[in-house]
Amino acid sequence: MVIFQPERDVANSALILDTDGSWPNFHDAEMHSLNLWRGDMRPDDNVWIGPVIDTTLELTALMEPFIVMLRFHDCDAIEMSGFNHDNMIFALNFGLEDRGFYADNRTPLPPYITVEFQRSFGVALKFRCFRIEVVERKKIDPAKYA
Repeated sequence: MVIFQPERDVANSALILDTDGSWPNFHDAEMHSLNLWRGDMRPDDNVWIGPVIDTTLELTALMEPFIVMLRFHDCDAIEMSGFNHDNMIFALNFGLEDRGFYADNRTPLPPYITVEFQRSFGVALKFRCFRIEVVERKKIDPAKYA
């Protein structure tokens, strides 16, 4: 059984890995922005770009806090609940979901990546996608925490 490992499976993950090479802790991260782009589906022109979700998060439970922008490609089954001024994330969880087989009935299709932005009381944002990337990492002015 294959397990999703963000350190390995998220494009450009090296930008935000901890000094020991592990994926950072998203507990108590603050969501600064959430942008959903509907994609560009034009079958007549053979254009098949699925919805994209961009998130900007401030990771504060670290020795050196920073802001990270994550991009999720070809998103599907997007659910959002209880979204309000409480922008704290309890956890960011990933998993894999099987999609079946190609027409030969032997070769498995690439799995979906399941994503959950979890609040302290329930899931705030849940979806599946095909690819995740770290777009950017920004330093935070240390004076903010002084």
